[in-house]
Amino acid sequence: MTFDEFAFFLVGRLPGDERPETKELREKVIELKRLNADKLKAGSIDKESITADSPIPFDIHQLWFDFDKELNATYSVADINAQNDKTEEIVKEGDPKKLIPASYKPYSPDNKPPYKSKRQTMYPYVSKIYSRLRDSRFDFLFNPGNFSGYAGGNDLDDLLKTWIEHDSNLTILDLNGVPFELIDISIGLISRIIFDSMYWGRNEEYTGRNRPIQMIFEEAHSYLPNNESSTNVYAKKSVERIFKEGRKFGVGAMVVSQRPSEISETILSQVGTFIALRLTNNGDKGRVQSAAPNNMSSLIELLPSLRIGEAIVIGEAIKVPTRVRIGLVTPRPDSKDPVVCRNFCNLDCPVSHPFNLRP
Repeated sequence: MTFDEFAFFLVGRLPGDERPETKELREKVIELKRLNADKLKAGSIDKESITADSPIPFDIHQLWFDFDKELNATYSVADINAQNDKTEEIVKEGDPKKLIPASYKPYSPDNKPPYKSKRQTMYPYVSKIYSRLRDSRFDFLFNPGNFSGYAGGNDLDDLLKTWIEHDSNLTILDLNGVPFELIDISIGLISRIIFDSMYWGRNEEYTGRNRPIQMIFEEAHSYLPNNESSTNVYAKKSVERIFKEGRKFGVGAMVVSQRPSEISETILSQVGTFIALRLTNNGDKGRVQSAAPNNMSSLIELLPSLRIGEAIVIGEAIKVPTRVRIGLVTPRPDSKDPVVCRNFCNLDCPVSHPFNLRP
């Protein structure tokens, strides 16, 4: 993640919000990344060039543990800034991996040792970080198994291989199990990882322009909104970049949605071909109509009356806008319509007429 993505997910920090605790969080992230600069599978890098956005893994459990220590530690001297950490009045060592904080002697309210820590900057963030680490829904993020990025472990190239290095022409990344709070960032990360890999490998024989890839974004209205004030900004930013620049590097893209009027205008402005199935909403029809030639309004008016499997194709993929019939998939997917009369009326009605309630 970039620092903006990381801080937004971890503590709810919005882009551009630079509070003292955000500055300390940024500095701590850089410090932990520098500690791992010599452990990377890709080789050592210059520590002075590391920023909070550098793609270097670090231990987020240690980050929480160190901030908890700043808040709760007690000291044998009042001026802790002039002393080292050996002055801590520690009772029991904690365990960052198990999220067990260290325990300290209670501070004295009478201005006598042990003294309370004066480092309280991170107070608003520590409990938020702890709650995220304790939430089992985020285990896949905080405990990624052998994907460490260190020598002997797997890195981003190994992750990409699990996605596209196989005999099938299709890979489906099912994000249904990803918590709602992470959907936007997850889609943004996946899109950016693929785009960056295609960009840096654009002249290689095994990727880039020599092995193009098509990305299809299902239910796109839920994470690519046409709303500047929306908090769903990370997926939108990454996908918009693919639509604007991806073609040059071998990355194509398609969005699938029941509500084209809710999709980012930047994305729709780059779409070359529309395949429109039945639409009844005037706003959605207007989006499709704006992409069609002026003399095709009569064809667009057919959208509300299209049958299952029928579509109107407009754009670069076809010379003349055309009404087509798309073959239905067999077996039908789980998303097929329920047979209402059979389920609720105990009538043996044909599937094509589910509301035929004849006696």
